[in-house]
Formats: sequence, C-alpha cells, structure tokens
Amino acid sequence: MKCPCCEKVIRPAQVTERENRGLNVHFRCPHCGARLAVNGRATRAKLMGFVLLLSGSGVMLWGPQASWVFGLMVCIAGGVLAFSARRKELKLQWLDKPDGSDKN
Repeated sequence: MKCPCCEKVIRPAQVTERENRGLNVHFRCPHCGARLAVNGRATRAKLMGFVLLLSGSGVMLWGPQASWVFGLMVCIAGGVLAFSARRKELKLQWLDKPDGSDKN
C-alpha cells in the first residue's frame, strides 16, 4: 500500500495503530502519521468475486454436462470482480492530515 500523504510504501507489518470496524480498517501511516482507511466496499466486492469464482468452478466440475458454459461465465465474472476490487482496495483513503503538515 502507498500512503497518499507522504507517497511512501506501507507494509502491513509496519502498522501499529489499527482500528477495525467490520471490513473497514482505519490506521495511521508509520512514516508521516496521517490517518488512513482501507475501502470496505472494495473488500466486500473482492470477497464476493472469490465466492463467485469458486461457485462457478464448482458448477463446471460437478454440475451437469450442459452447465459448464454457465459455470465458465460465472468464473470469469467473479475473477474480474475480484481483481478489479483488489486494485481499488489498494488505494488508501486519506481521512485527516498529520499534525504540522501543510503539503497542499
């Protein structure tokens, strides 16, 4: 993940202050102290995409012979949803500026 304030890369192991609210995660940047959030909607969409991917592959493997096309379409839709949501999830939301920083 990349901090939108200081443009430095943040590894999950570096984060010490963290607050979870369901799938919404709020934390502070260890470099500049800006308060950031992970997009909870993108996390939900990513999980839904993986469920679609798994259910579509289940239909392709264990469903009737004629349903493999439907299973393939569900797999493709789930994969596209999961990967596009993952890209959106990596973009952090900037909740507030750190103390003493006037970059803008």
